[in-house]
Amino acid sequence: MLKKPSEGSEDPLFFGNRIEHEWLSTEEAARFLSISTNALRIMVHRDQIKAYKLGRRLRFKMHDCRALFIKKGA
Repeated sequence: MLKKPSEGSEDPLFFGNRIEHEWLSTEEAARFLSISTNALRIMVHRDQIKAYKLGRRLRFKMHDCRALFIKKGA
């Protein structure tokens, strides 16, 4: 039986949504930065943006993408 979260308690779905919005795939990050996925991979290779490997996939933090977007002057 599922227990209804009371006011002030933290909903586990909240954290699931937060994780979805915090981490971006290569395609999502490239779209956010308005560049190609290949250009994004080159930037990772040149250490211009921080990438995290989760399994065999690259993931990007929204915070890092926003910082690069602001730095890029877009």
